[in-house]
Amino acid sequence: MLPPMARMHGDRVREALAATPMFDALPPPLRERVAAMATLRDLGKGELLWNTGDRAENLTVVVSGRVKVVRHAEAADVILEMFGPADAVGAVAVYNEIPYPATAIAMEPTTLLLLPRRDWFDLLERDPKFSRAVLLAMTRLNMALTRKLTAMHGTRVPARIASLFLSLAERMGRDTPEGVEIPLALSRQEIAGFVGTTVESAIRVMSKWNREGLLVTGHDRFVIPDRERLKAEANVGDEE
Repeated sequence: MLPPMARMHGDRVREALAATPMFDALPPPLRERVAAMATLRDLGKGELLWNTGDRAENLTVVVSGRVKVVRHAEAADVILEMFGPADAVGAVAVYNEIPYPATAIAMEPTTLLLLPRRDWFDLLERDPKFSRAVLLAMTRLNMALTRKLTAMHGTRVPARIASLFLSLAERMGRDTPEGVEIPLALSRQEIAGFVGTTVESAIRVMSKWNREGLLVTGHDRFVIPDRERLKAEANVGDEE
């Protein structure tokens, strides 16, 4: 019989798999194989998943919380992407067997599901349909990153920030009487990192929009009172 702590960990792993669509859809025998190979890791806000250059030895899936992937630069850090529940972080490095090209940091208390790379590849070989679903998810991620890097060149800072919050609204927004609520705490520094600008510029834009009611900053949340107004800001032309 397994020790109590081991049983508790196994139960947590199974609960995490059941809450993650890409695993919940697996046939029971395959899901049990995933449960047997998986471990959980809990991180506090600001803790590192990995640094740039670390070996990609595990497929990492977010169970709860949020993770940002940061590329360090001389002028300012650039946040390449944010990952939430059910998202696989660092999958490109795992699949290409290369070191992580950027640093990953927990944005809030976060629980991760870790799957050893060798065991993961063996699972993919056994289930072609599952493999295609994973490849599709990776392709969408690569396309999103390409669009983001392209959009950051020549676009006005307010338009970039507007596009960021419209994207967050699509991914996690919920309708309230006040407007679309984004239940997420982001510092001005993190906003600047997401859109590739200075903290001062992010502060200036966010303060102006808060006064005007275009994008309202609250405690651990943002509210978009009128999505069409923010869309109009996102569509304003390139920098002069």
